[in-house]
Amino acid sequence: MSQHTTWGFVAAGKMAAAMARDLRTAGSHHAPGNRVGGVVSRTPESAAAFVRQFGGQAYGSLAALLADPGIDVVYVSSPNNLHYEQAKAALLAGKPVLCEKTFTLNAAQLAELIEIARSRKLFLMEAMWVRWLPLVIGLRQLLASRAIGQPLHLSAAFHSQPPLADDNRFYNPALGGGALLDLGIYPISFASLVFGAQPQEIVSKAQLAPTGVDKRFSAILGYASGATAQLAAGFDGRMRHDIMLLGSEGNIRIEMDRGGWKMRRLHLEQGGGTRTLTAPYKGNGYGYQAAEVRRCLQAGLLESEAMPLDESLAILHTLDTLRAQWGMRFPGE
Repeated sequence: MSQHTTWGFVAAGKMAAAMARDLRTAGSHHAPGNRVGGVVSRTPESAAAFVRQFGGQAYGSLAALLADPGIDVVYVSSPNNLHYEQAKAALLAGKPVLCEKTFTLNAAQLAELIEIARSRKLFLMEAMWVRWLPLVIGLRQLLASRAIGQPLHLSAAFHSQPPLADDNRFYNPALGGGALLDLGIYPISFASLVFGAQPQEIVSKAQLAPTGVDKRFSAILGYASGATAQLAAGFDGRMRHDIMLLGSEGNIRIEMDRGGWKMRRLHLEQGGGTRTLTAPYKGNGYGYQAAEVRRCLQAGLLESEAMPLDESLAILHTLDTLRAQWGMRFPGE
């Protein structure tokens, strides 16, 4: 690989800007060797604005971006309904892909992407950026050392308040809307990280918006080990939702900022005492996943052991199960 890993951005929205800002302003620190190569967007105006702010080239089409041999990896951050087609096009063009969560609308779409990536020996990863934050690395180490014994119960949630409007993408089923795919993926993926397995039992309840997508849900997940997770997400509330993890020999509480899935501190309770781990992240926190992509590409890896494709697929099966319980389908399913 060359001295730099050059990124092609598919979409120029808030997620893309957060990623590009970390590559541009913090590239020499926590995302060394990564740089913005260019962007394609729905409108020439938004692509031009992105380039003015972050550099690179504005492409007139996705095909033009994918045909550029100077683009090393493609970052897909478009609305949920576009992930599958755009990631598929990138893979078929021979480009490694980092795709925003939720990876695809359903497990069948992701299974196809995985088959393409593996058959063509191309890197593919879900952009679950929190998995590479310093605090989560510390959590992984605590779990591996059995600092709290066996994890028994997890409580995690993510609530936000986007504008209540039928034309908002969050409420639009044609755009893959709903709290589950935009917010619920965070606590569900976090439960997968903590327990290292997928649930055997799922009990859930959702409140659907008039558009047919979920505006709020709660779920209890049961695991073969006997562990449980109580998870929730929604668009009709804003709260601070610290993560609580009960273990057989201790507890972990992770402080979260109000209104976002941003982790501040971890408190480990053992034997009547408490130890606090503070591990602030730099920038928007996206540079760490960019560094992981570059590391994998340099090492010739086709996926990251911290967010393997089989785990992303299993998580999507959980999302499919939840939507089936609510009778919620996306157009074309």
